[in-house]
Amino acid sequence: MPWSDDMQRQPLGDLQEVFTVRNEPMLLILGRPSCDDCVEWYAALDAWTPPKPLKICTLDLSTELGEVFKEHHAWTAHIEMIPFNVLYVDGEPVDQWAGGSVERLVKALQQPED
Repeated sequence: MPWSDDMQRQPLGDLQEVFTVRNEPMLLILGRPSCDDCVEWYAALDAWTPPKPLKICTLDLSTELGEVFKEHHAWTAHIEMIPFNVLYVDGEPVDQWAGGSVERLVKALQQPED
């Protein structure tokens, strides 16, 4: 099944995008194209329909933009596994986890409503 109208995935265009997305959650996936687990995670997302609109951005930490992101976010030095997911709501991180699990993402999406 292709991406639904309620979900978009794209490479992160600029760092400010993370903090300026409003009115819908944004999932930032840190990984790289050559990562088998990342490819599997993207495939799982392709087959999933989100319960509400969701913007998904990917960021390869080995790119120039990834290096800048790491400079601004020291916590990335502690990432031991990719894909690594950070869920933002109104520009604020509300959850983060390693690995690809739709069930984990659904739980994270429900959390801000609790």
